Amino acid sequence: MLLSVKENMNMNLQKVCDCICLPDQMKRIVLDFASSFDEKTLEPYSAALNDPSAWEEAVKQIAGGLGDDPDGSKMLTFMLLRAVETHQEYEKKGISETIFTDTMKFCSRFVEEHYKVHGTYAFTWGWWFPRQLSLREFRIGALEYEMIEKEEKKLINIHIPADADMGRESLRKSYEDARVFFAKYYPEYGQSDMVCDSWLLSPVLAKMLPESSNIIRFQKAFDSIREDVTNDSAIRWVYGRTDLPIHRLPEHTSLQKKIKTSLLEGGSIGAAYGILQEDPWKH
Repeated sequence: MLLSVKENMNMNLQKVCDCICLPDQMKRIVLDFASSFDEKTLEPYSAALNDPSAWEEAVKQIAGGLGDDPDGSKMLTFMLLRAVETHQEYEKKGISETIFTDTMKFCSRFVEEHYKVHGTYAFTWGWWFPRQLSLREFRIGALEYEMIEKEEKKLINIHIPADADMGRESLRKSYEDARVFFAKYYPEYGQSDMVCDSWLLSPVLAKMLPESSNIIRFQKAFDSIREDVTNDSAIRWVYGRTDLPIHRLPEHTSLQKKIKTSLLEGGSIGAAYGILQEDPWKH
């Protein structure tokens, strides 16, 4: 007996949930909602997810159409159903299953992180997911690479996942594999500058960490263009949350201890924007 389109879609949705290792509890919620969800109500907004200029408004419209969604599971379901379609695009282009899986695992990572910090499963990153769904961002080895345009110039924006292996060889392989990937699948970005805007590039960290630190080695691969001393994203990424007063921030790692000390003294970490050097391995 032939499966209906919806049954077939849900079967594929389960495969996506499995391959990205979505926690069982959240997977059950996603599959249950998908079984009763009428996608046609939100079809007009799906196409907008392919247009970066429309992402923000589209996600707002989708959230409104989904209704009450305290744990973000409805948004996650809608986005993962789109990921099934994205997988078809990967297949058409011949992009590997490994890159698809590694790229889409970002949502499982944040669902698990929310549980670790708050004790409940939730997905709060629906606003970021269009990047992956529209085949603009890919995880290649340790790092994520997003194709962007600024002032009519094509750039590749580097993002650093929380679980990235920041060792020298791991980063080298990621950068080199990314160059090969874009030259093959998106040749218009084959020679684009790779840039990064992150707290990890903050020069303040160079005063806190030893030369042998992976973070410092990562920094040295970039030519710094500008700094932003007001950026406080380090708190989110180092401590996993931003809702605690400074004196209650955890001190599980040496970096957490050092940053907390700096914050208590009135300091800030900030961030910086840099361009990856042509030969980032000369150091």
